[in-house]
Amino acid sequence: MKRFLLLSLYLLAFGTAYCTDYSKIDKQSETVPPNFKTPKEIARYLTHKLSSPTDKVRAIYYWITHNISYDVAKLNKTGFYSDNSDLVNEVLASRKGVCSNYSALFKACCDAVGIESYIIDGYIRQNGKLILVGHSWNAVKIGGQFYNIDATWGAGYLAKGKFVQHFNDAEFMIQPVEFIKTHMPFDPVWQFSSKPVSYKEFDTNNFESTEKNSFFNFSDSIKTISTLNPLEKLKRETVRITRNGTRNKLLDEILDYISSNIAVEELKQETIKFNKAVDIFNEGVRTYNKYILAVRNTKIKASNLSQLTDLLNQARQKNEKALYMALQVKTINLQLNEKLNTFKKSIEKEFSNIERENSFLLSKKQ
Repeated sequence: MKRFLLLSLYLLAFGTAYCTDYSKIDKQSETVPPNFKTPKEIARYLTHKLSSPTDKVRAIYYWITHNISYDVAKLNKTGFYSDNSDLVNEVLASRKGVCSNYSALFKACCDAVGIESYIIDGYIRQNGKLILVGHSWNAVKIGGQFYNIDATWGAGYLAKGKFVQHFNDAEFMIQPVEFIKTHMPFDPVWQFSSKPVSYKEFDTNNFESTEKNSFFNFSDSIKTISTLNPLEKLKRETVRITRNGTRNKLLDEILDYISSNIAVEELKQETIKFNKAVDIFNEGVRTYNKYILAVRNTKIKASNLSQLTDLLNQARQKNEKALYMALQVKTINLQLNEKLNTFKKSIEKEFSNIERENSFLLSKKQ
C-alpha cells in the first residue's frame, strides 16, 4: 500500500511552552555520538538513563527538533512511499526531511524504546488560516492517555522561503482537545475524542456548529485497528471519514486515494487466493502423476487396484478443492481474470484425465 508524502510546515513559530522543566533532559539530548545511525541506537542512547516514558519521549522530541532540518526543496513536490522505513533511512542519511520524515523518525525512535506511538495524517490551520495541504504528526499513549506531538512544527519555521531552525516547546505533549484547534486528522479516530469534531467545524473554525457526531468509542476502534488486515483497515477508515460530515476537496482526494489503495489490496488478496488454488491444483497433479507412474511400472491386479484407486481419488479431491477455491476469486483485474480462466481450463482438463483413468480402473475390476 502506497502513501502520500506529506509536506506542510508551520510558517511561523508561535505558542506557549509548558511549565514542566525539562532543561536537564534537553541538555543531554541535543546530540548523540556520530556512530549512532539507526533509530534504535539513537533512541536507546537518548533514553538509557531515563525511566519515565514522558522523559523518554521528551528526549526523542528534543533531539529530532534540534538535529533534523526541514527540506524546503521538497515543499512543493508530491510523491509516494511504500514503507515508513524508507522515510526514516532517508532523513537519517541527509538529516533533513518533510513532515512525513519527521513523524516516521519519531515513531521509529519511540518503537525502539517501547513507547506506544502513532503517525497521524491530516491537514492544518496556521495562524487562523485553513491550509488544505497534507500534514503528518504523532501521538503517544502514556499512562492510558493520548498526547499529540508535532516534531515538524517543533523544529522551526519558514521565513522568506528558507527554513529557520527554532525550537518550539509548545508542540510537545498537547492534549487532544487543544490540538484539534490546529490539526485535523483525515481519520476522526485520531482525534481521540468520543465526540469528534466534524470537518465542517474545523474548516469554518466554528466548534459550536450543529454538525455533531454521535458517541464514538475511539479507544476500542484504535485497539481493533492493530488486529485488522490492510484491506479491512482501509475500508473502516473510509467509513469513519464518510461519517464525519461535510468534506472539503482535500478529503475527497484522500478518499479517492484510499479507494485506489483498496483496489490494490483487494487485488493482492484475490491473487493470494488464486495462488493458493494453484498450489492445491499442483498437489493434485503430482498425485495424479504418481498414479500414472504406478500404472506404468506395476502390473495391475486385485492386490494393488485399491491403492491405485485411492491415488486417483486423492487427485480428484485436490482438483475439486482447487476448483472450489478458484470460484472464490472475484476480481475485475483483466490480467488476473485471464489467468483465472486459463487455470479453470486446466482444472477441467485434469478432471477429464482423472475420469478417463477412473473408467480404466473400473474396467479392470470387472
